[in-house]
Amino acid sequence: MLPRITDIKLIIFDCDGVLVDSEPAAMAVLLETLADKGLEIDETEAYDRFLGRSLASARLTLTREYGLELDEGAIARMREKLFALYDKQLLACAGIFDALDELPETIQTCVASSSQPERIRHSLHVTGLLEKFDGRIFSATQVKNGKPAPDLFLLAAKTMGVAPAQCLVIEDSPAGINAAKAAKMRVFAYLGGSHIEPSGFLGAIKAARPDAMFAQMADLPGKIGNQKPAIPRHETGRLLMAVDVGTANVRAGVFSLAGRLLGRAQHTIEVKRIGADQGTYASGAIWSAVCQSVRDAREKAGVDSADISAIAFDATCSLVVLDADGVGLSVASTGEPDHDTIAWFDHRARAEARECTNSGHEIVGYSGGVVSPEMEIPKIMWLKRHLPQTWARIGFLFDLADFLTWKATGSLKRSRSTLTAKWAFMAHQEPGWRHDYFQTLGIADMFERGQLPQSASAPGEPVGPLVADAARDLGLTPKCTVATGMIDAHAGALGVLGNFAGKPEHLHRHLGLVAGTSSCIMALSSDKRQAPGLWGPYYGAVLPGVWLNEGGQSAAGALLDHVIELHCAGGAPTRERHGRILARIGVLRRREGTNFASRLHVLPDFHGNRSPVAEPDALGVISGLDLDTSFDSLCRLYWRTAVGIALGLRHILETLQQHGYGIDTLHMTGGHTSNPLLLELYGDTTGCTIATHEQSDVVLLGSAMAAATAAGHFSDLATACGKMVGPFRQRPADPKAHARYAADYQVFVRMHLHRQELDQISASQPPG
Repeated sequence: MLPRITDIKLIIFDCDGVLVDSEPAAMAVLLETLADKGLEIDETEAYDRFLGRSLASARLTLTREYGLELDEGAIARMREKLFALYDKQLLACAGIFDALDELPETIQTCVASSSQPERIRHSLHVTGLLEKFDGRIFSATQVKNGKPAPDLFLLAAKTMGVAPAQCLVIEDSPAGINAAKAAKMRVFAYLGGSHIEPSGFLGAIKAARPDAMFAQMADLPGKIGNQKPAIPRHETGRLLMAVDVGTANVRAGVFSLAGRLLGRAQHTIEVKRIGADQGTYASGAIWSAVCQSVRDAREKAGVDSADISAIAFDATCSLVVLDADGVGLSVASTGEPDHDTIAWFDHRARAEARECTNSGHEIVGYSGGVVSPEMEIPKIMWLKRHLPQTWARIGFLFDLADFLTWKATGSLKRSRSTLTAKWAFMAHQEPGWRHDYFQTLGIADMFERGQLPQSASAPGEPVGPLVADAARDLGLTPKCTVATGMIDAHAGALGVLGNFAGKPEHLHRHLGLVAGTSSCIMALSSDKRQAPGLWGPYYGAVLPGVWLNEGGQSAAGALLDHVIELHCAGGAPTRERHGRILARIGVLRRREGTNFASRLHVLPDFHGNRSPVAEPDALGVISGLDLDTSFDSLCRLYWRTAVGIALGLRHILETLQQHGYGIDTLHMTGGHTSNPLLLELYGDTTGCTIATHEQSDVVLLGSAMAAATAAGHFSDLATACGKMVGPFRQRPADPKAHARYAADYQVFVRMHLHRQELDQISASQPPG
């Protein structure tokens, strides 16, 4: 188990075998080169003599001990072979992306490697890690003596402005460990590289006596940087806890009233997928992950429970079903008793959604004219029809965010964010519920069974204090105020558009894009703007007095994952594999220019079209495949799938523009902000400026804004947004690239029309 280290300011990573799993490839090329020169060396001996050492040191050893001179031509050929091998198979070490993301913002990072600069940069580029370290890369070529001498690590520390005693080195070789110890730095030995076992180095690594050894990068962030941050005295007792429940993870963060993130933690949640259309959760497991994340975030922030004045939850729009005693009722068609929550992306209620659409009720006009199976009403209809025994026992129905506030306070209040967007609540009317609609659909009894209130609470309003059990589970105090919950995308809209919350006249030009597993597009305006195929307009779902139109893509990041899994050259869609694909796409685009995969086209509706076509039954289309099964063919398909996703965003934006919006800037948050390819495509396909915020977790920030308002720290939510939102960077679109994508967009629109025509032809065929 790794020891805790509390005063680290800089982590110095070795590259080969620590950031990238490159040592076996490098050793194979070296042994092949030596064999061509007539020198046969055993692999174990080669690892012992050369691992972790610079090229200059290796050449000197070969000359002195083996009598072999490696000329510059041999070195160049070896480098060419190695780079070609890297392009084909090099991966980042497992878990390194997540580990880097989890490190506290107070800790700097850099790379210090025995390799030459071009090799370091190439390996980081191929694996997608270069942007994580660009400008902070140190090579043994910069110092007189390489590892095991301390020179390289001391140079890195001096350049980064950190004392050696406050540096932690992550190494995988005895030479590197000894260099770190000579530099008077602490050092952890990473044992997760695939070369550790064949090299037989474990004994030598132990003998070098590093401060700790570990094999999982996921173990690193939790053991460092837990020093108590300097929190201004005036903020003591005025801090905020925000919780975001996404599709696969729960995140929690501690924020100051200035919007500064002081500590963050994350835990996974299990989602059970049943075929292509069903997905379920266990609400009890979600609550446990929430509690653990909150406790861990507070610990990382180094603050007392009494310092947290308020907590707010946001979550996906998943449906929680409980009995009258608050015990979960199974909603899984396979019968798992603890799976009581229908996931937001579950499309089992397609037929019920069509029935809602065909009702012709006024409410349907506030869903873009088409009701989605992702909304709660079709799911409730499905439950009553297909699980009547479950329906008979229902005592509570909750949107997931409202379930969390109920667990925290015992209050049955519901959020205007959830009810308006997913439960057909008309917040702009009095009364908000149109009971004739629910009677027509046969679910008028959902109000009594689900204990639904007659009114909805606005984001930023207090629900109540924590009940004693929840306070204990969360590690907070019963004095902590709980804010009204929100849908996660709505919290993200607050986080990215906070600068304009008090300027509703400017909101229609700025669109919030929460892009991850799916994509949610948040368009706000001071007046009602109805657009076909787009959800809403919803009144007050995000900000009081402001209307929201919402679009999106049910599968965005999830589709890129699916493409990797689908292709024979793919595999598990890890961040490392995504990084390798992105790096190879960069190489291929530079080589082939605008002709790269230009005849390949992807219609990305693999999980239906949420907007603006609004066809839950829509299917994806790939046009232009050949018989190539190589890794490069996977990269081509990935690239054009990303183009298709970006063109889908343009399709949504054009619909909004036709109905009164003047959008020129996309404010992005979510996982896609770390994907440079998608950032480029979103801007260039739409012609919009892309704004990314320095605070990377703006969904959490949006919930923190609501918590601050509920606690009374600000007079209203718009004021909280303006005070807590952080700076952002802007990337203007490339006009030339935007013009080039015009032809792709024409193909994209025609593919929609052709797919619809084919569906009509298929539907007209007689059965059998």
